[in-house]
Amino acid sequence: MKVVIFGAGLSGPRYAHKILEQGHEILCFVDNDTAKQGKRVTLDSAGGGGQTLAYEIKPPQILLELHFDKVLVSTYMCHREVVQQLESELKIPSHKIDISLVTARSTARHTFLENFAKVAKERNLAGDVAECGVYRGEFARLINLHFPTKKLYLFDIFESFAPQDMEREIPEVQSFLHVFTNTSVELVLSKMPYAQNCIVRKGWFPQTAKGLEDERFCFVSLDTDLYDPILAGLEFFYPRLVSGGVILVDDYFDPLFVGVLQAVNEFAQKNHVSFVPIGDSASIALTKG
Repeated sequence: MKVVIFGAGLSGPRYAHKILEQGHEILCFVDNDTAKQGKRVTLDSAGGGGQTLAYEIKPPQILLELHFDKVLVSTYMCHREVVQQLESELKIPSHKIDISLVTARSTARHTFLENFAKVAKERNLAGDVAECGVYRGEFARLINLHFPTKKLYLFDIFESFAPQDMEREIPEVQSFLHVFTNTSVELVLSKMPYAQNCIVRKGWFPQTAKGLEDERFCFVSLDTDLYDPILAGLEFFYPRLVSGGVILVDDYFDPLFVGVLQAVNEFAQKNHVSFVPIGDSASIALTKG
């Protein structure tokens, strides 16, 4: 099977290894980011021996010229937008679009959120909801959807990572300083089903939390990828979590963002807090009794 991988970011190379292990042929990567186009994704060959394989990153319009069997979507955080682009703009038949690898993760997260929202409603949990690390607002949209009567605080600089948060990260993570820039407050709010309930706190966290010391929360999503903002998020939100509330931390199991695991483990040990995986191979949930 001939495969094109849509998305040359963090997940693309990982999924590429799976494709090669299954014996399929990768034609190229495609990406909407013009800064990536023309560059190459380098992978270790499936057979090992120190050999490498290099695939050019091309603009999505190349799909109109290529003969392929599948487009594998690897962009977890905005895969809905990519599918719409493939179907509506490029007229790619739906049977040639494969989102199975990203939806396995997103479905687990969505199911967890949806079920917790039901529990929160049944138990009449007080407190508002928040996300720290919003990016393009895909998960924030779901939080807003499932908590339609609660205020949703959105914390992000909406300009990729804050440089001061990169100082203690490993070099591989520091190289991503200028990724995740293709977002804006306007884009995020345009996706919200109950935008009137959204309160945007743009800037560096935890400075953007000033003035909210008396607020209480029943659900918080921490998706900032880095040690400092994850630890700062736990230190701010956990004391303000209502009994029965949940903090969901993404990327705990990601081998690249090791700072997330370190921050969660340090906070949990220091504060005698328990947490459990939610089944998406990435996230953990902290609860407050």
